[in-house]
Amino acid sequence: MKQTRNLEDLLRQYDLLAAPAARDAAVTGICNDSRQARDGDLFICKGYGFKPEYLAMARRQGAVCALAETDFPGVDIPCIRVTDVRKAQSLAARWFYDNPSDGLTLIGVTGTKGKTTTSYMIQAVTNALAGRTMGLSSSAGRYCGGPDVDTHLTTPESLDLQWLFAQARDHGLPYMTAEVSSQAYQVERVYGEHFDIGVFLNFSEDHISPKEHASMEEYLQCKLQLLENSGRAVICRETAQFDRVYDTARRCCRAVMLVGMDRDDCDLTVRQVEKLTHGFRFFVQERGSEALHPYHLAMDGDFNIENALAAIGVGRMLGAEHEQMAAALDALEVPGRMNRYEGGGVHVLVDCMHNRASSQALLTDLKRDYPGAPITVVTGIAGGRSPQRIQGMGEMCGKYADRIFFTTDNPDFDDPADIAGRLAHAAAQSGPARVTIQLDRTRAVEQAILEAPEGAVIVLAGKGNDAIQRVRGGYVHYDSDPVVAQRALALREKQRT
Repeated sequence: MKQTRNLEDLLRQYDLLAAPAARDAAVTGICNDSRQARDGDLFICKGYGFKPEYLAMARRQGAVCALAETDFPGVDIPCIRVTDVRKAQSLAARWFYDNPSDGLTLIGVTGTKGKTTTSYMIQAVTNALAGRTMGLSSSAGRYCGGPDVDTHLTTPESLDLQWLFAQARDHGLPYMTAEVSSQAYQVERVYGEHFDIGVFLNFSEDHISPKEHASMEEYLQCKLQLLENSGRAVICRETAQFDRVYDTARRCCRAVMLVGMDRDDCDLTVRQVEKLTHGFRFFVQERGSEALHPYHLAMDGDFNIENALAAIGVGRMLGAEHEQMAAALDALEVPGRMNRYEGGGVHVLVDCMHNRASSQALLTDLKRDYPGAPITVVTGIAGGRSPQRIQGMGEMCGKYADRIFFTTDNPDFDDPADIAGRLAHAAAQSGPARVTIQLDRTRAVEQAILEAPEGAVIVLAGKGNDAIQRVRGGYVHYDSDPVVAQRALALREKQRT
């Protein structure tokens, strides 16, 4: 049980308290959805279009105090009034769960691309250090010591995130790795949170739209906030805006590690990369040492070597030995990221490539690794995303693919046919690829696999292993690209025999 007077003291320290509640209240729960309110809850009044009747409903269901930016005189409930309810919610969540990350070594990962893969790699390294599965919060899955947790945001809402951290702490997990998106800082999901290590992977054009960031400068500033709130930092040397990133880390962090590909100006660097049939063999060298430490990675994509190097950097900061980390990363697979499926004379890759940078990186790698093979891409763009993302994704597919199926990918309130049409227009500007618009994603995947020529590489892009489609604010079941692909491959194999 928590007393709201103590929360008011905390909000006052952050200069967020506009007016205390008329009376103290004993709180036994916390929520921001009136449909889920229970006896003893602190109810947080937030969200676009919040209505007094939501608070009235929460009160009827037992909420004992409200946290809001305005008073609601028509509802008989004590109200803590604040100047910024998003920031206040994040602090209230930490307060309610007794500052759970204080009992964890918390690692945050940001970057335009590679966050999920790198987070899984860091988790694998911390698993090796601790001898059991460690905490993870990522867009592909979450683990905090109990059953896996389902959520649809890269970085969950602050109430959910702090609950995850509390679960990890209560299950005795010493390490927790979390993806931290730029929008998590933009909407204050991690306000007041401190990370032991912040990882900055890369920065490129993306997420610029009325529903995301107003400019590239705002986007960068949000990403830099991870370093401003971290004790130590691992930075990939090849990132755009490196000087800004490095200066921020040196100013805010007590230790900074640079990692890079075949560079002498880094603390860790990769040497002697060898491409294998699947994956890579390479060596890692530390600054000031002649020793070369061998690693093997089962995942394709040159970019995954740099992701692995960032995870290795985190491991070295935590005291892991190279042999431990090499064993941990050797056969690692990340759900929905560069997952391979083969059959019927074709190769299928499931990946989350979803913008210009990630599609160019993946498709150029495939051109090199499968010389002469026809490339088919099945992809869409989620609703509410920037015109630049649609244009960039369409251009890269048109430039590097031989056949493209533009389909549905979480359209939400946008028209998927309009998104697909704009993708097709961008593709036509970049190359002669044959384009098909098939809005039924299941049929698009099946058609791409069944109609592909022998030896083709089919990329199922954007959704990874997601088993939902977001449509008009709700979630609709989708079998997932891996499930549909394996079904289609089995049918193709049967048709060959």
